[in-house]
Amino acid sequence: MSDSLDAATARQRLAERREAVRTRLAEIDARLTAVRVARSEWTDEEHDPEGFTLTHEWSHAEGLRDEYQRESDELDRAESRVLAGTFGVCEHCSQPIPAEQLERRPARRECVSCADRGLRT
Repeated sequence: MSDSLDAATARQRLAERREAVRTRLAEIDARLTAVRVARSEWTDEEHDPEGFTLTHEWSHAEGLRDEYQRESDELDRAESRVLAGTFGVCEHCSQPIPAEQLERRPARRECVSCADRGLRT
């Protein structure tokens, strides 16, 4: 594990971000439920002016849910890296990832230099 963040702090940051992601996913699911109810009240999407709006809202919320689900998966993998002792170490160059970067995005797997060079995995 990188000297930039100890395991306890890493777990705390991951837990805080995981809770924020869970909260956001719950909000999105409530939004999807509301749209689903609204959509069930009309049958002619092509001619109903609200049809496009509801379809757009549904698509947007689905996209956000996918994004937050991916982040949740990344947080799971980051937790595995904490246990393996590789959390906070760039997967490409093996250099420590600065603590400030891990504070902003605790599931980060690469240093800024490698990310800037497009060496994403």
